Amino acid sequence: MYNNIMRLTFKEIRDGMANKIFLNGKFIGLVEVHSWPKSWKIKPVFHYNHKSGAVIAFTKYDSCYKAGKALAKLYEDTFSRVDEEDITDEIDMRDVFKTIGFGP
Repeated sequence: MYNNIMRLTFKEIRDGMANKIFLNGKFIGLVEVHSWPKSWKIKPVFHYNHKSGAVIAFTKYDSCYKAGKALAKLYEDTFSRVDEEDITDEIDMRDVFKTIGFGP
């Protein structure tokens, strides 16, 4: 799903001091301008791995566009790993039951 073309939409709020970011129509967070010189920081509205996403999350960006793209990348990285995991693997429980005394 995430390897397809993504549609990133910016909706300006607070007189241009922040933008709501939508990825394929889903609200994923804000990008806000902070202090002088004008730098942009991201504020995701989803939970992400703070170890792997810290660099993206705490970086200051030169433009709203770059911050929005970074937010979309963080979202994709967070949820593509979850989607790729196959949690339906079968487990052979016969050996487990044998060790505790149940089974043939």
